[in-house]
Amino acid sequence: MEVMCIDIGKGTQDIIYLDIERDNIENAIKMILPSPTRIVGDKILKMERDIEIDGKIMGGGPVSRAILQHIERGYKVVMTRRCARTVRDDLEEVARRGIILRDRVDNPDVVLGDLDFEMFRSIFRDVGVDFKPDVVAVACQDHGFVKGQSDRITRFNYFRELLRRSSNPLEYIVVKEEGIFSRFRSILETLRENNYRGFVMDSKIASICGILDYAMEEGVEEFIGLDIGNGHTLGVSIKEG
Repeated sequence: MEVMCIDIGKGTQDIIYLDIERDNIENAIKMILPSPTRIVGDKILKMERDIEIDGKIMGGGPVSRAILQHIERGYKVVMTRRCARTVRDDLEEVARRGIILRDRVDNPDVVLGDLDFEMFRSIFRDVGVDFKPDVVAVACQDHGFVKGQSDRITRFNYFRELLRRSSNPLEYIVVKEEGIFSRFRSILETLRENNYRGFVMDSKIASICGILDYAMEEGVEEFIGLDIGNGHTLGVSIKEG
């Protein structure tokens, strides 16, 4: 079984691709590429004209700043409503920032999305490897959206609910396009549209799974684990793990 794992962060996307029945982890294909939000954001910063944007909700940060800077430079930015939530989940707030919202854009200058399978296929083709993952596992951050509530509060309420249901983070994968997490939903839609089986998980939860796996291998039952990213840090205290 060939598995592709992608951790989509603020600065980079970290990828490992392996046949779990044949390869050991040392010989797996590994790549560190600029994050999708940086790739698309840099593209927008180089444009010197009015632009129209379509696609799906993706991680914000650099791409959101690039869009707003484009407006500050005096250019018009048109976005479809389905991708405009990349900037803010509240579309009224998006419109207040000067972005023109449309139901449809026929010939977009920019297409948003966290997963660029055409890019992956091209990279693999250039190195003579067939790109045919049986499963695609994606980790990213989605704060969720509840109108009138802080994104951070929404996310930690989600963590609290997960812990009530189970103390095993391996059960915290998301496989259905539902709930308050629009970015997770967009990733699952992209997987389905490309005919790939897979799931998405909060990147901090995914890091805890990795820490626990190492601790189990080493026989460590009580520890503090830290995941230190470019934008966020998460700590966990594990006892009898």
